[in-house]
Amino acid sequence: MTARWDTPSALAALLDALEADLLSAPPEEVQVALRETGRARESAVRELRSLLREAEVEGRDPCPLALPPDERDGIGTQRH
Repeated sequence: MTARWDTPSALAALLDALEADLLSAPPEEVQVALRETGRARESAVRELRSLLREAEVEGRDPCPLALPPDERDGIGTQRH
């Protein structure tokens, strides 16, 4: 049997717990965590930009899902 979650209440409880941990953490640990988060964000942004560039380049090419014409039938129709 699966447990049912009251999603808004579960998220509120999670946020409350995170806030309590953050407020009780030593300032040095918070600063380190913020730096690590910034590095992770920068890495994610670089990866997304790379993926977007690749998608843009692929968008200029003919659709890769289109099948080439069937040369055996002599009329240039596509296979389905």
